[in-house]
Amino acid sequence: MSSNESLNRIVISKMKLPTSIKVYYFNFPFWRAEVLRAGLYLQDLPFENITDKEELADFKAEGLAPFGAFPVMEVDGEILSQTQACAVYVGKLGDMYPSNEDIFAQAKCDEIINGCTDVTETIATSFRAENLKEAREKLIDPDGGRLHMHMKGLNSIMCKDGSEFACGKDHGLTVADLAVWRLVDWFTWGKLDHIPVDFVMSFPNLKKVYNNVEDNEKIQEYRKEYYPEE
Repeated sequence: MSSNESLNRIVISKMKLPTSIKVYYFNFPFWRAEVLRAGLYLQDLPFENITDKEELADFKAEGLAPFGAFPVMEVDGEILSQTQACAVYVGKLGDMYPSNEDIFAQAKCDEIINGCTDVTETIATSFRAENLKEAREKLIDPDGGRLHMHMKGLNSIMCKDGSEFACGKDHGLTVADLAVWRLVDWFTWGKLDHIPVDFVMSFPNLKKVYNNVEDNEKIQEYRKEYYPEE
């Protein structure tokens, strides 16, 4: 057990855990929601997985999604939105976020999650391009490509101790690792046209974190339970 896990377990023992957690997102293994779903699952925290499109549409129509987007969490009747806020909350419910004894490590965890957001938003801009192939090739160009810059930056801020853990071995598996895991997984599906699968695997720390999470036995159980056809 890492020192982070030991400290967090002491805090958790004094924490009043919620009696009801709902996660609202589509039935799609995208990192923004998976960091919540998998994070709760790994920590044996029960939750209701709301994926029905009509139910999500009604939820949004009723103005319950503060920013008009998902994922959204409902915790004991209270609404929480924004991926990073939700991820940090999930991590703090158990032992998947650096302890308050190391606030710099907490900031680094947040930095990694925000880096995943930057990567996502950069790719999203290309969907509006008139020439998708040209736009995507420009993004991944090592010579000034914005996506290449963000991936290189994300790679550089992880695994600073040389371990396979995003925030370092002392902090173990965190919500930042889960965010990176599913972000990389998104690239490996081969459905992002004109972005080769080997592009993401050319960044060693991203690949290392991805493989470490993939090899986790409980993650494998999670995938079989929630995405049996994956």
